[in-house]
Amino acid sequence: MNSSLVLRALAISIGLFAMGLSQGCSRHIPPQEACNFVLSPKLQRVSWEKRLPVKLFVHNSVPTEAYAAIDRAIAEYNQALGREMFRIIARGTSGPLTPSRDGSSVIYWFEKWDPEESTEQARTTIYWSGSQIFETDIRINGSLKYHFDESTDISGKVDLISLMVHELGHALGLAHTEGYASVMNSHLAVSQLRRTLNKSDLENLRCEY
Repeated sequence: MNSSLVLRALAISIGLFAMGLSQGCSRHIPPQEACNFVLSPKLQRVSWEKRLPVKLFVHNSVPTEAYAAIDRAIAEYNQALGREMFRIIARGTSGPLTPSRDGSSVIYWFEKWDPEESTEQARTTIYWSGSQIFETDIRINGSLKYHFDESTDISGKVDLISLMVHELGHALGLAHTEGYASVMNSHLAVSQLRRTLNKSDLENLRCEY
């Protein structure tokens, strides 16, 4: 079974497609502890399993001033987990601004966003088969005002480092949480800094990785 999940900054919607035929007399797999991961229909944590690092392309819609924030967010995962979780393959890649299941994991920047979701900061889609993710796409709402660098003077702007740490968590299979200090909290307020994986984030990630 192939599945996809769209994870939004302010809401989650789930869509399943390409449902395969189930096999009779299949081996029973006991449910896994969720550890704040998305779960497959068989209650297994959805993840990249042994296919790390996640290889990312940065679309040419992404402004160059955003590159450092993306790199900083990636470094947070690579350093905190002591292994390469993400790797940028290429920046400024061409192609249509239409995320799809095409075999490439891409970060996109949209200057125009759905007016009915104008406060949505980003949207991450993961695609998986069984319980193994094989692709992810991250869309950033470029119509908002962003803070791009390491400084903490971010009054009136969305901190892009914090946002990317959140979206990369989704890309690894993490769901939203209501834990205020967690990078996976479902809401990132304007002017808020949340750039560092906390203890619960790391414990959840280590359940799977």
